[in-house]
Amino acid sequence: MENLYEILNSRSGASMEEIKKSYISLVRLHHPDKKVQQQSHCSDMANSEMFIKIDRAWKILSDPKSRAQYDAMWHERSLVQDLPIQEMVDFKEFDLDEKLYTYPCRCGSLYVLTDVESQYHFDIVCCETCSLTIKVIYSD
Repeated sequence: MENLYEILNSRSGASMEEIKKSYISLVRLHHPDKKVQQQSHCSDMANSEMFIKIDRAWKILSDPKSRAQYDAMWHERSLVQDLPIQEMVDFKEFDLDEKLYTYPCRCGSLYVLTDVESQYHFDIVCCETCSLTIKVIYSD
């Protein structure tokens, strides 16, 4: 799970005005239309990827409801961060069942991600039954 505040060069307690100011300055720096034509292809790709991350972070943090959801998930993630990771799993390996993404645990139970958690790239998932934990890899 990426730290969206870090992407926007901000902090979790920042006001909406502070976050917006940082967002605008980063967009001016990384927007593909603002870049000089002489840049290399690799540099263009890196700037485009960074711009996409900046835009995604802004879309989440600029909405009070989605910001609150993100903050709650970030807090939850910080609580489970110290658990040992049993396995790295690509998100594409999860099965979609209604609005839940599931992956089988070796204990016979499931690792479960909600639709919202997957949208925020929640990456540390505990088994519903046992103490095993996996790290989910998202490839956008």
